[in-house]
Amino acid sequence: MGKVLKYLLCLLLGAAVWCCNTVGCLQNQSSIPLAGFYDGTTDTSIALDSITVYGVGAPNDSSLITTRTASMVYLPFRSDASSTSFCFRYLAKYLDYPELNDTVSFTYTSQPKFVSEECGAMYFYTITGVKYTTHLIDSVAVTDSLINNIDNERIKIFFRVAHDEEDTDDNEEL
Repeated sequence: MGKVLKYLLCLLLGAAVWCCNTVGCLQNQSSIPLAGFYDGTTDTSIALDSITVYGVGAPNDSSLITTRTASMVYLPFRSDASSTSFCFRYLAKYLDYPELNDTVSFTYTSQPKFVSEECGAMYFYTITGVKYTTHLIDSVAVTDSLINNIDNERIKIFFRVAHDEEDTDDNEEL
């Protein structure tokens, strides 16, 4: 009887552990490209002052960010299209003119991937091209064309940034 009791106790304990497993899907379930902002001259990370970024053609052209300062933005791709465009609108006092807005357009392929039973399926993207205007954007670099559910910066957007002139001795009075 002692062996049967131990066996039942082990069976109940095992069932309790199996039923109370809360691991589930701990992975990131989104494949959204992360773009960082950089100084086009120094290649250092920057925070842009007063910017709005929104998807062109998205429902109500809804804004992804509208903020006083931002050093990065997630740029969600459409799984039912092969390209997505984003508008960068600068809200700083001397830059808030529609003719200075920049547009960045990505072309890509999308592929559904089954991740796991708990996580389900998601789309992975492969960037095949990028086009952009150059009003305040200097250039755009794709550091890794595969966009999956690993949360890493894959896109670098380089901006033209005003730098303070350093004092030089060239203007000395004689």
